[in-house]
Amino acid sequence: MKHKVLIIDDSISVCNTLKSFIENDLEIDVFIAKSLKDSANLLLQEKGKIDVVLADLGLPDAPNGEIIDFLSKFKIPIVILTGSDNVDIEEKFRDKNIVDYIIKDGISALTYASSIVKRIIHNKNIKILVVDDSKSFVNKTIDLLKRYKIIGLCAYDGEEAYSVLKENSDVKIVLTDYLMPKMDGLELTKKIRRDYSKDELSIIVTSNDTNKKIPAKFLKYGANDFLYKGFSNEEFFARINSNIEVLELFDEIKNKANKDYLTGLFNRRYLFDVGNKIYEDCKINDKIFAIAIIDIDNFKNINDTYGHDVGDMALKEVSKILNKEIMSNALISRLGGEEFCICFYNRTEKDIDGLLENIRKKFENNIINYNNKEIKYTISIGYSFRFGKNIDSMINNADKYLYFAKNEGRNRVRKDENRFT
Repeated sequence: MKHKVLIIDDSISVCNTLKSFIENDLEIDVFIAKSLKDSANLLLQEKGKIDVVLADLGLPDAPNGEIIDFLSKFKIPIVILTGSDNVDIEEKFRDKNIVDYIIKDGISALTYASSIVKRIIHNKNIKILVVDDSKSFVNKTIDLLKRYKIIGLCAYDGEEAYSVLKENSDVKIVLTDYLMPKMDGLELTKKIRRDYSKDELSIIVTSNDTNKKIPAKFLKYGANDFLYKGFSNEEFFARINSNIEVLELFDEIKNKANKDYLTGLFNRRYLFDVGNKIYEDCKINDKIFAIAIIDIDNFKNINDTYGHDVGDMALKEVSKILNKEIMSNALISRLGGEEFCICFYNRTEKDIDGLLENIRKKFENNIINYNNKEIKYTISIGYSFRFGKNIDSMINNADKYLYFAKNEGRNRVRKDENRFT
């Protein structure tokens, strides 16, 4: 489903520039209103479907910011657009679901506005854990996070926070107070850093204590940032944004290093690095582990007949189907060329047998539409449960059974029936 953004401004150039920036970055439908009346009609027309509103404070029929009072009824994140920096927006609109304000003083400001829209839309999967023994502070902070479409979790001391974190390993930021019962923020920071590196999870510390040594102490033990309580909403959102963006940058760098650029699957290096750890764990603890090698049948013919663009489409289709059919307990990677590898772990042999046969059928019935042509292709699969000396020997063994599948006519699944080394 496409996201939807509403821009409310009586300047045609501002609206068109913002619309262009937002649509270029994301798959978004952008609506434009030039007055309070127009915006009311659009909000009724798209009731409950607008994700973000960018609104000018001075409109022809609402010259004094009346648009904000109107928009606040809809509980939509609002980015204020203003031509003046003399308006005390923080005080005047503190409780109006405002997430940021932009002074329209050039292209860079509109670029920033576009980035805020992108941030809010991407925030729907972000989790932040707020830790503080003050319930009023926790409630206020959770409310601010909701404005930004962030999922807020809460805990009232360090011990509870650590338990919540264990149950929610996808938390991106822990926002923790310093002085708390049972376990204070410093001990919590030390404990978190034993499990999570700075490029996996950010820790932002909040405190009323003005002792200058406290921030340095936290930073030494692994905190990423420090906020003195009494912070403005603007500062709060700026710090949260900054920490999320740093984590996403780390993720992007990791993905470039570990993922195949064409299919988005893990690459060969990642397979042998992480796959080998899974292999060793399963072998030592006598858990089921299997390697499957998948190869596109007659891939050279696809490239020769339809061109390399269609060949690339076929490779991407493999990624799409594998990701859809294999939801858990597997590491999927592209070995190279038209060959793919799946490491299965903690799944029954019967489950893997049925899944691989189902995947073969999915490809057999799949169609790629290209230039009014329907293109079909099949795959062959060889797989093995035999541990062997190392993961390389398992891959080689699975590859041998892939050869058998190819030799017997392709579009087949062949399994090494011997489970012993």
